[in-house]
Amino acid sequence: MNGNAVTTGLLGVIALILVGAVLKAASSILLPLIIAVFLSFIVVPLVNLLDRTRIPRVMAIGIVLMVLFGIMFLIFLFLQTSVNSFLREYPKYATRYTEISGQIEEMIKARFSINFDFRTDINWQGAIRGYLISLSGSLMQFFSALGLILIFLIFLLLEKPLFKNKLSRAFDEETGRHIGRVAEHINQQVGRYINLKFFISLGTGFVVWVLLTFIGMDFPIVWGVLAFLLNFIPSIGSLFFVVITIIMGVVQFYPLMGKIVAVTISMVATQVLIGNILDPRLQGQRLNISPLVILFSLIFWGWIWGVVGMFLAVPIMVVIKIVCENIPSLKPIAILMESGHVVSKQLEHTDEV
Repeated sequence: MNGNAVTTGLLGVIALILVGAVLKAASSILLPLIIAVFLSFIVVPLVNLLDRTRIPRVMAIGIVLMVLFGIMFLIFLFLQTSVNSFLREYPKYATRYTEISGQIEEMIKARFSINFDFRTDINWQGAIRGYLISLSGSLMQFFSALGLILIFLIFLLLEKPLFKNKLSRAFDEETGRHIGRVAEHINQQVGRYINLKFFISLGTGFVVWVLLTFIGMDFPIVWGVLAFLLNFIPSIGSLFFVVITIIMGVVQFYPLMGKIVAVTISMVATQVLIGNILDPRLQGQRLNISPLVILFSLIFWGWIWGVVGMFLAVPIMVVIKIVCENIPSLKPIAILMESGHVVSKQLEHTDEV
């Protein structure tokens, strides 16, 4: 019995590694498809709303996709312009970095008799500039993949009304109803998560923009947009944002310690209050997923698909958990994924609805 359990566990690990390798190798096709699937959770209610006003579904899909494409294009244009503007201002920040690092070196040398050259031992300037150029190229690659995402999205939206009819024809009545309830449950949970995360991230970005404008930091609206985007990556995104804003605050304001402290306190307080208290509480109540599972998901999907995978990590785990809840042999996995603070609602309770 123990030997069988060990064998099963090893086969599971091997299967996980193989699935990860396939997902990583097929990322150019799978990523646009998965992004389209999650975008469909957002736009389907809008399409249905237009459909109820007697606008033909094809026309309703066209209207919603035009609006979606316009919004994504404006976001892309803003990010691309912001990155290019920062690159133009980069020599000024590089000069400031050289001055500050020189003063820090002299301070360390005077107090501790340790020789350390920040400018040569760690090539921060080259690394940051290379990262910004890489980010600009990544934005271009994402926008070029937007066409494929929209094509997938069109077919998903056209297929949506036919799904229930296909289920009734493909399976018996009870099985078809069960699969339909699972699909609807996934749609509701993922939709709730995305809506909740959107408004919390929007609030975080607005607060960051207001605070940094008041303090006088350069590019406050860019930092606000960056806070909005990185807040979709639980914990890691917020930590990265706090670190990078504090570093840029030091580079801009040194030796004005009051300004540096103001940036540090305001950013840490914002992320603690909104990102580490409000967001996890609301997210736990709605999703009932363990923080440890979320962290593992971020690492795994970040390894598979990079930053985009980290954005998709939590919605993917929501789908996996709901599927496991409704397959008897996989229910233990769903229970292990829970936070333990909220009693899971069994899907069978919806039979009476």
